[in-house]
Parts: sequence; C-alpha cells; structure tokens
Amino acid sequence: MKSRWILLFALSLLLVPGQSFALSCAEPLPVDIAADNYDGILIGSVRGIESTNGAKKLTIDVEKSFKGVNRHKITVHEDITWGESQEGATYLFFLKKDKDKWVHPLCSPSTYNTDLAEEHFGDQEEIPLQAVELYAYDSDNTLATVMIATLLLGILAAIIWILSARKRKNA
Repeated sequence: MKSRWILLFALSLLLVPGQSFALSCAEPLPVDIAADNYDGILIGSVRGIESTNGAKKLTIDVEKSFKGVNRHKITVHEDITWGESQEGATYLFFLKKDKDKWVHPLCSPSTYNTDLAEEHFGDQEEIPLQAVELYAYDSDNTLATVMIATLLLGILAAIIWILSARKRKNA
C-alpha cells in the first residue's frame, strides 16, 4: 500500500504543468500607454444597464471625449460576467470599436479615477459632442419586429374574416 502512494506521488510530480496561464491583463497598462491601444477614450456616467444574451448594454452620458467618440450619449457593450460597470457611476472609459458597436473590453484600464484624464489628456483638445437620441428599441431587431407585427396583423385579419364568414352563413 505504501509503495502505491509513493508511486502515485512520483507520477504526480511528472504531471505538474510547466506553466499556467491566467488573465494576461491582470495588470492593466498605464493610461498613457493604453491610449494608443483603444479606439475611444472618454469620461462618462453610466445612466442605464440592460442585460441581454450574455452581454450588458450600458447607456453612457459622455461628459468629455478625448478620442473616437463625438456624441453626448452612446451605447457600450460589456461582458455580463466580467463587466464591473455600475449604474450611476462616472468612469474614465477606454473602449474598442467592433464594426459599429462600442465595446468595453475586459482588460481595459477604465477607472473611477477621472482625474487621470486631466493628468494624461489635459493638453489634448476635447472632441466636440453632438446630441444624438438613443432609441428605446434595439435597431438590430427592427426587421424581426416588423415581421412579427405583420404576422400578427395577418392572423387578426384572418380571424375577423372567418368570424364574418360564419356570421353571414348563419344569417
């Protein structure tokens, strides 16, 4: 019995991995270096959070933009598991652009410390912001919404037609 335990212990030493990998972004880049790696840099307040399909959609009121963002309000997608943004909080956001969507990546050096923006971007000219209304519906689902509405109207019209046909037949 003792020899089995010794053999098991000896084998377990051989099976120890040479290297393990955790998050490669455990230590975020300093703000001045990170600025080159992101498409959008802004100070903004999270006004709303909507959770859908493994992601959170943040509605952000932009107070100042230093790179890439030129609107007063934007929608930003964030991972539902890793995202730590809180409604009502103001952040210095570092964002990536994915096609036409803004994304708040996991390894972003975003922070509550908005004073860092003045320290690192104070000499840069702010981007003028345009007022753009965000709609309450998701524009990606517009076609589906129209199709469902059309289907429901068709069903309603069919029910009315069947009921009126029955009424004429009984009269």
